[in-house]
Amino acid sequence: MDSPSDPDRFGHLPRLLLDDTEHAVTAPARWDRSDWTTAGLGAAAVLGSGLLLDHSMAQFMARHASASWDRDAKAVQNLGSTPSVAIAVGTYVAGVAFKDPEVRATGIDTMVTMGLAQLLLTIPLKVVVGRSRPSKDLGTHDFHPLNGGESFPSGHTTQAFALASVIAEHADQPWVSCVSYGLAGLVGVARMEQRQHFLSDVVAGGLIGTFVGKTVVAYNQTLRADAHSKLSVSVAPTFQPGGYGLSVAMKF
Repeated sequence: MDSPSDPDRFGHLPRLLLDDTEHAVTAPARWDRSDWTTAGLGAAAVLGSGLLLDHSMAQFMARHASASWDRDAKAVQNLGSTPSVAIAVGTYVAGVAFKDPEVRATGIDTMVTMGLAQLLLTIPLKVVVGRSRPSKDLGTHDFHPLNGGESFPSGHTTQAFALASVIAEHADQPWVSCVSYGLAGLVGVARMEQRQHFLSDVVAGGLIGTFVGKTVVAYNQTLRADAHSKLSVSVAPTFQPGGYGLSVAMKF
């Protein structure tokens, strides 16, 4: 039976969400040199793709547009919206139904990651940056901070990589990681084909979803380990010839 403090339990999701929010917000204060290096490389990837590749990639997508590719892109991009939420909820329900704590934890971590990635980073950045979408035909450098524009970063890509990173971290299998991140990458490509995002928008969304997903899984695994290591006491009656009594078991 789950302990009352078990973070896998859906009833404790609000508290877990608050804990994860605090941990994610304060994460940079705990970074070491390698973490800052990784963050710097991520920022460089976003900036570099924005300065060097956004325009050429947008032109490439326009030149190779077709009815069949448009149809496929519309279907693929849905993996970064409502269906990804359904997958997260379904994973949690399956974990509960089959009494599999790892599957249940995957569902919980995915829902938390999606919420944090969107609410803490993607949505605020959209408002602050105010970049115009490619469909507006205003170029790659049209920004209206705090006054419109929803291109940077890509919310669909954030969502897709949030799902992919949590699944990959829990599965810890190379082929699962390849499939998960590969599908998430296709969501980003689909959003570019639909002229909703530039390449740098997609790169930023992928980095956000991956960073939050890895952070949430790592932190929640420590919470689960702590919860399962706490003292538990069970009492059961015992019956022996000539008498009866109680058996007390303590687990640390």
